[in-house]
Amino acid sequence: MLRFAVVDDEINVAGQTEQCILSVCGKIELNALVDVFCSGEEILNKLKNGTCFHIIFLDIEMGACSGIEVSRYLRDCLLDEMTQIVYVSGKNSYDRQLFEFRPFYFLEKPVDDEKMSNLLKKYVRIYGEHQDLFEYKAGYDTHFVKINEILYFESLDRKIKIKTTQGEEIFYGSIQKVAEELSEKGFFMPHKSFLVNYRFLKMFGKDDLLLVNGAHIPVAKGKRKEIAKVLIRMENGGRVK
Repeated sequence: MLRFAVVDDEINVAGQTEQCILSVCGKIELNALVDVFCSGEEILNKLKNGTCFHIIFLDIEMGACSGIEVSRYLRDCLLDEMTQIVYVSGKNSYDRQLFEFRPFYFLEKPVDDEKMSNLLKKYVRIYGEHQDLFEYKAGYDTHFVKINEILYFESLDRKIKIKTTQGEEIFYGSIQKVAEELSEKGFFMPHKSFLVNYRFLKMFGKDDLLLVNGAHIPVAKGKRKEIAKVLIRMENGGRVK
């Protein structure tokens, strides 16, 4: 089940957004729980107490604690990149500052079913409805890590470094075999030594990829067009299981 938060200081608007989410979830058969908050302070208290959400539908302009403050706490204090931010606003233009927090989507008020449906389908396409696990052995121990927490794999001769949001680990294996295993899970190879999780891509540069943790991943010559096609497929209908 997915858990969503709606944050808006206009209770009627918050209720309309909540009903839109529930209506669309019913139509596309998506199990979801929606929590409603009437201020930025309320959602911050929940986040500070360890409550997690898959998506936060966040009004930009609120009282003392704006949507920007909530976004900053989520990204810069909690270092949470997996919770997706959807900005909901009455404006049809947005401050460039908002892009600093890597929003998943922008919605204009009042929210309608068609745009909500596109948003939720895109989320499921990229992140899935459940937490898939990747299994590997380090020494004599078998480890499991959530696929949504893996930033990238790096080949180190016969060893592989797995970099996650929690740290890193080394294990023996073939990066090609890992790539085959995760080819339908949102991973792609920009270079023969790297396997990258699309979910953590921040920027596609001329010679490298920039991930949300600041890591630069090289792009091999001749791979740019292939990578561009992969990214377009994932953004526009390609399924990430």
